[in-house]
Parts: sequence; C-alpha cells; structure tokens
Amino acid sequence: MANHAGNYTPGTGIERWLDDRLPIIRFSKEHLMDYPTPKNLNYWWTFGAILTFMLVVQIVTGVILVMHYTPHVDLAFASVEHIRRDVNFGRIIQGTHAVGASMFFAALYVHIFRGLYYGSYKAPREVIWMLGVILFILLMATAFMGYVLPWGQMSLWGATVITGIFSAIPLVGEAIQTLLLGGFSVANPTLNRFFSLHYLIPSSSPPSWCCTSGLSMCQATTTRPAWT
Repeated sequence: MANHAGNYTPGTGIERWLDDRLPIIRFSKEHLMDYPTPKNLNYWWTFGAILTFMLVVQIVTGVILVMHYTPHVDLAFASVEHIRRDVNFGRIIQGTHAVGASMFFAALYVHIFRGLYYGSYKAPREVIWMLGVILFILLMATAFMGYVLPWGQMSLWGATVITGIFSAIPLVGEAIQTLLLGGFSVANPTLNRFFSLHYLIPSSSPPSWCCTSGLSMCQATTTRPAWT
C-alpha cells in the first residue's frame, strides 16, 4: 500500500499549472481522501487526529492568553487573575488552555498505548515511533514550563525541584541547571526563559514533527490489527 498509484487528474489549465509547480491538490487527493487504509481500523486510530485538533486549540488559546500575560515575577500571578476576572471570556479561555493540557496528555497516553498494543513501533515504522518519542519529550517540557507561568507557590517549588534534577547529571549538570534558571536560584530570568520556551516550542517543533511523522506514515502505511 505504500506505493499506491494516484488517480488524480487535473481538470483545468490552472490545476495543471499548479500541479506541475506545487502539487498540493494531488497530495490532498492521494493522502487525505484516497489514501488506502485497512477496512478493519477502529476508533483507536482517531486519537492522532484528536491530538492534532487539541494542539491547534492549545496554540490558539495560548496566543490569546499571551496578549494579556506579563512574564515578570511581580506581575505574573496578577496578570493571570486579570485574565480570569477582567478579560472578555478570559476565564473560559484560560480554563480551556489549562484543562485542555491535561486532556491533551490523556489523549496522548491513549495514542501511545494504541501504538504499543498494535505494534506500531515495528518495521517499517520505527522512524514514526522515534519521532513520536521526541515529540513526547518536547510536549512534557512544554507542559512543565506552562505549569510554572502562573507563578504561584506550586509553580515556584515545582520549578525548583525539576530544575534541581538536572544538577544530578555528571560534569554538565550544574551548568545546565544554571542555564535553565538564568542564575543560581529560581527568579525572574527563570520565568522569562520558561515563558519564551513555552511559547516557542508548541508553535514550531510539534507542527514540524507532526508533518514529518505524517509523511513517514504515508510512506509506511497505517498499522492494522495483527490478528486480522
């Protein structure tokens, strides 16, 4: 199925011109509409699309929240309260972003379990699995940095404990910890670093990895239940 023949034929001169230069319509036809999949797939295979949709929701709500958030230790907590109390629909947007992160990881664990259960890590899909592991690590880091941003007591001590783990790495551990903290303790530089990375990673890395995983899946085809 990996080398299935496409049946898209441009119907107009504009479509032929576009197909010769940017075959986006052909790609959509062959890999989104006419892509061959086993007929016995079930709802376990929908969680990849669910996660894509949830990632878009997280990015959109995050962009709105960052318009009102202030990444400073003296103002961060107050800015979150301002979002919840004074911004139009701020409580819903902030709640969607916060609770949506938990729901995102719930769906992510189901997606991982499905991959393990049906052997999606086996040949020829090893690259898809490795990309997924890298993406999982990036998402965990992003979620942790977002947890710190409200700058409450849990945020402060969570940042202190988690960054302290890096100091246990031989030779380079303390240097990594100092780089993450922006100093020798959790302070305003720490909040600025976490804010920058929390905002940057979801906007760049996951979409890139998702597209790469999608291309790899198109090449290797979708896993089917082993007993059918």
